Amino acid sequence: MKICCVLSGSESRLVRVPVNTAVVQGSAVTLECSSDVNGSVIHWYNSLCVRDNHDCIPSEVIYNGYKLGGSVDSRRFNVPPVNNATHVTRDIIINPVQPSDAGVYLCVEYVGADVTDTSSAQLIAIGMKITYRSSKHIPLNIVEIGTPIQQR
Repeated sequence: MKICCVLSGSESRLVRVPVNTAVVQGSAVTLECSSDVNGSVIHWYNSLCVRDNHDCIPSEVIYNGYKLGGSVDSRRFNVPPVNNATHVTRDIIINPVQPSDAGVYLCVEYVGADVTDTSSAQLIAIGMKITYRSSKHIPLNIVEIGTPIQQR
């Protein structure tokens, strides 16, 4: 969904937006969001439902423009504020990623009380694969499927 409008003769827009990302659980990921309107405020939402006792809360607030939402794990989520003369940047850094972090993240730009632009991306958390390299886990005989196994 893209919402755009004209404010004071200049178009407000996000210049860096989040992209669909797949990351291995336990790794770090950064979802980018930056506006070219000085004075804009960027919010982040998780637009998938969060299951808690079979209740579904749509659009959980991840970051409200100034601080993380109340249910967000501040040990793993960080939104460092970066402001300069031409851009307002609020990237989400998740470290380490957990399977429960998967979902659709929505970056919303506000100028005053007006929503001026939005962008979303899906985060996929891939489970870690464990490979055993010990010889005791390698079969002694490799057999073709359908071949009877001979006992010794």
